[in-house]
Amino acid sequence: MRRGLVLLALLAASMATSGCLVLGLDRFYDETTITFDERLLGSWKDADDNVTAVIERSEWRSYKIKFTHPIETGTLTGYLFKEGTLTYLDLAPVRGQDGGSFVMPGHALVRVAIAADELTVAPLAHEWFMRALTAKTLPPSLQGFRSEREQIILAAPRAALRRWLESRTADDPAFGAAATFRR
Repeated sequence: MRRGLVLLALLAASMATSGCLVLGLDRFYDETTITFDERLLGSWKDADDNVTAVIERSEWRSYKIKFTHPIETGTLTGYLFKEGTLTYLDLAPVRGQDGGSFVMPGHALVRVAIAADELTVAPLAHEWFMRALTAKTLPPSLQGFRSEREQIILAAPRAALRRWLESRTADDPAFGAAATFRR
């Protein structure tokens, strides 16, 4: 799957698209790690995959992210947070919208680097998690499993997800190819 489409999948409002996703059932951040960066606000475009994102300030240090891709559009809530020296964005369906009894919100995670006119986004690497599940090398604390849609689901509680993130590095293979957005 192209990297921009991976990003799109992470930004999909329903979080129910098939395959190529790594989702957490719990959020990846806690209130003490949330940060807000004005540089993230504005219009961004990944020309390689024709994905655009408009990022606005939302309630309580969150972002409202509207995305457009040739095959899909949607809106998400994002929380920017730091874990160690790295910055991440936790993406989930828009807060306050009820998807019904059978819809469970998932949390997607991307590592981000923000510059004046460039935003680099690297999602969790589906292939890496699939290999780790198959080889039984995924840390048991993440409580990972494969869904019927081939998504990787991390059922770990927030504290376990954060402990795992503490040990990640900027070149960690658990994150996939980065997409670069420009203003």
